[in-house]
Amino acid sequence: MERKRKILVVDCQLSSCERLRKLLTVNNFEVETTGYGQKALQIIQDVKFDLILCDYRLPDLEGNEFFEKASAIQSKALIIFISSEINLRNVVSLVRKGAYSYLAKPLNPNELLEIIEEAFSSGESLKSKEQCAGEKEQKGHQSTLQNFVVGRSKSALNVLKQVKRVGPTNYSVIIEGETGTGKESLARMIHNESPRKNMPFIAIDCGSISKEISGSELFGHEKGSFTGAVSKKTGLFELAEGGTVFLDEIANLSLETQMALLRALQEKVIRKIGGTKEIPVNVRIIAATNENLQEKAEGRGFRDDLFFRLSEFVLKVPALRERKLDLPLFIDYFLEHTAAELERPIPVLSEEVKEYFQEYSWPGNIRELKNVIRRACLFVANDNCIYLDALPASVLRSENTFSDKVDAPSPHNESFQNSSNIQNESADLKSTAFHAESKKIIEVLRQVHFNKTKAAEMLNIHRKTLYTKLKMMDIQY
Repeated sequence: MERKRKILVVDCQLSSCERLRKLLTVNNFEVETTGYGQKALQIIQDVKFDLILCDYRLPDLEGNEFFEKASAIQSKALIIFISSEINLRNVVSLVRKGAYSYLAKPLNPNELLEIIEEAFSSGESLKSKEQCAGEKEQKGHQSTLQNFVVGRSKSALNVLKQVKRVGPTNYSVIIEGETGTGKESLARMIHNESPRKNMPFIAIDCGSISKEISGSELFGHEKGSFTGAVSKKTGLFELAEGGTVFLDEIANLSLETQMALLRALQEKVIRKIGGTKEIPVNVRIIAATNENLQEKAEGRGFRDDLFFRLSEFVLKVPALRERKLDLPLFIDYFLEHTAAELERPIPVLSEEVKEYFQEYSWPGNIRELKNVIRRACLFVANDNCIYLDALPASVLRSENTFSDKVDAPSPHNESFQNSSNIQNESADLKSTAFHAESKKIIEVLRQVHFNKTKAAEMLNIHRKTLYTKLKMMDIQY
């Protein structure tokens, strides 16, 4: 039986504890909460936790003191700090000591879940490295970092060569690639190749924050500077001092925020929203986009002066369909990783599935492959083999390949057939409308190579509405 990850939430605000408990429990974590640091230390004396989510300012302990004591009790537990007011000096100190990350309140649920998953993946990768130090040479050119695998294909090796070339510099970098190609992981590799590797790496998805608050997220704000600014906020640029800021989907920033970003790059100073004081900053910018930023700049959808300032080095990440030589490497990695997480034997793919994977176009790239593998590992047949019926309907019903094989359900997994065969589901009006809507969304996503911003525009719905519908459809691209 799969062991649930255990998370301890330490927050003096009971409402915050309850919200986090509900969020994490729904996402299959085992959660305990407390409002006091000393009580948390007592709890971890008796119970082993995989991760501790702790407010920096507790009634009885400061973050640094709690971190030192908690680490001494459970050295392998990952610790993430949260706070509404983060002191830069304390943050840098905690990261240097070994805290995994820190997040500003109010928390974005999706961002929190992504950070937690990333923390677990990072911890397992490190453990694997320590246990299997000699295996890399036997497997050829392979580098695993934060769930990013560099393969053996010519294009993959070229990407790795460019990372090693630009990493040690202070150049601003634009990473271009389709959704799911691993742009953030690649940015982390660049950061780890640089002299800034021991300083913070802070990532922000520019597409997930509204244009109204993007300036506040990046540069901070003063108390009372706008409605809802009930306290002073430290922006990501200050928090990343000496390190790297990764701006994913940078094309979504408003022109006003783009102007402020350009000034920060050129003058190396920022100004909080509502503030008058200029604050010196020393950060490296790595931006990512799944659009052609140069074309957007030429069409005045993006500031051309900012594009030229950012594009000191442009790195293009190939789509998975363009590097099928690396597909078996990714498959093996995700199978091993998921089997370890589920504490089960590593399954094998049937020849039919291997052939299907090779012919499928993978519009969601590495992220789609990872999700497909993780889901399929829950429907392994009794012979520890993954057959076609273990794959998601959205993949099996692709117009790319094997439509004749999909119509004939495999006998290996009866429970999956009952849950996934759309033909057998209720034919009521609500169900019919849901399937029609799902089919249309998948069709548009494939058309725009899973660029959610473009898909939302084509579907004439808000981006957040699209995210909600994808979650209901159990699609996580």
